[in-house]
Amino acid sequence: MGRGRGQRAVRAGLSLTAAALLLSSCGIPSTGVVEAGEAATGIRPAYVLYFVRQDTLLGVRSRVPGTVDIETAVELLFRGPDAVLGRKGLTTELPPLTSPPTVRADGARLSVELPRGTEPLTRTALAQLTCTIAAARVVVDAGSSSSSGSTAVTVTIPGVGRTEGSAKTCPESATAE
Repeated sequence: MGRGRGQRAVRAGLSLTAAALLLSSCGIPSTGVVEAGEAATGIRPAYVLYFVRQDTLLGVRSRVPGTVDIETAVELLFRGPDAVLGRKGLTTELPPLTSPPTVRADGARLSVELPRGTEPLTRTALAQLTCTIAAARVVVDAGSSSSSGSTAVTVTIPGVGRTEGSAKTCPESATAE
């Protein structure tokens, strides 16, 4: 019987020790809310950049490298398809630029001014630019009531002229894999 009493005493002592440890502080002071940047949102937004394959306009998802804005989407578009997309047959009809374009927004209307000396845009190049801007507008305005279908784009090339484009002519679901 003495042995059972000893085991019970050991168990009781261990239980008390465990309870004391649980009730004691580990030496870390409590803190309130710590501001540490933006809340996690899960999936980073992606632009849809429009390139050409066999005379067909195709949207290609491209991760947003930093700031989510229309200017970044336009700059990425003018860089053209990367090597991987090039091997898949994607090209661009956009001319090379000597400096970055200027993008301005006024409601549903956007304007892009290309640098002086830029070649006139083909119909396909205008569609690439218009559709990419409309898609970027959706990413930038995520959660708002803006609609890419109502986006109108005016492209100006100093010394060449002004051209109008509309997102209404953009392919809906043609995305290159």
